[in-house]
Amino acid sequence: MNGKKVSVNLASQPLRNRRFFFALLAAAAAVFLVIAVLTLWSSAKSRAREASLRTTLERMEGETRTAQKEKDAWTVQIRDFSKKYKDILGSINGIILAKTFSWTDFFAKLEEAMPAGSFISAIAPAQAADRRIDLRFKVVSRELADLLALIQKLNTLGFKNISVRNEASEAGQLTSEILVTYERAL
Repeated sequence: MNGKKVSVNLASQPLRNRRFFFALLAAAAAVFLVIAVLTLWSSAKSRAREASLRTTLERMEGETRTAQKEKDAWTVQIRDFSKKYKDILGSINGIILAKTFSWTDFFAKLEEAMPAGSFISAIAPAQAADRRIDLRFKVVSRELADLLALIQKLNTLGFKNISVRNEASEAGQLTSEILVTYERAL
């Protein structure tokens, strides 16, 4: 072996023995400092985000309270308008109902209910409620069986409160006055 001699006596050179431990201690301290800095940075960032969220939540709660107050004010105003203009609204709704009631469907059902050989000689409709029409009409039939068939057919087609008021026999034909209620479909 040429050149260098391996010294086994570590006590004669104590500085060599300490370098490794100081290096190890310095590395551990550096890791600790890096972790501490990252932890503090993360904590600060979390607190900033929390403060921002708290501010946003408070703003949203304020907006919710304001919206609720506005809703309550509108509800009171609508209730007041409804009470004040109740009669006008009722007549306007009646006009709208008269325009939306399907008279063609009504007369088609009435025609469908008529037995062969029977006909309507007079009709007087009157609006009774929102979706209901009370109707008085006179039917001329050949015989009582035709009148009974008409009443049964009216019942199956959805007419209500069917009642026969007057019956008169003239020239071999039966004239009957019938009252019915018809509710329009929505």
